[in-house]
Amino acid sequence: MRRTLGLTLLALWLLLGQALAAGVTVTVNPETTLAGGQMSLGDLAMISGDDSDKAKALRELKLGSAPLPGTRLVLTADMLAAKLATAGADLSYGSWKIPPMVTINAASQTVSSQTLQAMATEAIKQRLASETADVVVSECGVGHDVLVPPGQLSYKVELPNGIRFVIPTTANIIVCTDGQPFTTVSIKLYVKAYRNVVVAARNLAPFEPITPDSLRLERWDIGHLTGYFIDGDKIIGLRTRRAVAAGLPLSEVALEKPPLVRHGSPVTILVQMGEITVSTNGQALQEGSEGAIIRVQNLSSNRIVNARVIDGATVQVIIYSGR
Repeated sequence: MRRTLGLTLLALWLLLGQALAAGVTVTVNPETTLAGGQMSLGDLAMISGDDSDKAKALRELKLGSAPLPGTRLVLTADMLAAKLATAGADLSYGSWKIPPMVTINAASQTVSSQTLQAMATEAIKQRLASETADVVVSECGVGHDVLVPPGQLSYKVELPNGIRFVIPTTANIIVCTDGQPFTTVSIKLYVKAYRNVVVAARNLAPFEPITPDSLRLERWDIGHLTGYFIDGDKIIGLRTRRAVAAGLPLSEVALEKPPLVRHGSPVTILVQMGEITVSTNGQALQEGSEGAIIRVQNLSSNRIVNARVIDGATVQVIIYSGR
């Protein structure tokens, strides 16, 4: 009886030895450092054995995402076994050596907040390169460093809402390692653009003609300005619509062409219909500059019409004939 039992145990030992020899040995490291991304069993363990196909399949077995850069994940043997079983590993096959605790570290490198701001600032200045303005960019609030996986760093900056001058500009910075996007960091920046603009050299009264001594150039933040001028020669001869205080920028809405036609002055009314043009005498009921639409009275019919000012003595009415 004892001989039979001994032979049986010997046979089982031989069969087990053959099974192990034909299988694989998986030795999980107690501590591993990864570069990020997806982790596989081959990242955590030494896998060897005669069954090369099975060993390869085990090395490539996906165990989920690696910890975030600069952090660590600690698993007990039971937790790792459960993760392996969920991934489809057959723990009854081969020899498995799993330590009581497994620590997985994620390698990292730091991208400073100064680097992120520099990238965003450069993108904004490139966008404004065609403007002859002095651009000043400063960060809105306190920046934060970012941890990313090891690798060659590159950046792509997006300005989803364009460049704002009155409110902060949002810049989305895509941080890539080895050409692959890892994270997007949003920062807000104050953007100021300064130019020399035309301002009133002295107090200007309403309807005062603009002369060279009326103007001077002064450096202004143009983010708060609209319709400003940078060349005073282009507005010589215009007049103010309203009073302008000394030192304030002159804008398109503050100026107008001086009137060519005065209220009550005689004018020639040209009436054009297709290729036919007739003229009649009229009287201006409003003053108007070149191109302005004013009311005039036809002295022959006493009819009042709207006409466009051509010059100081001529206005034009165009009649469109339908077919």
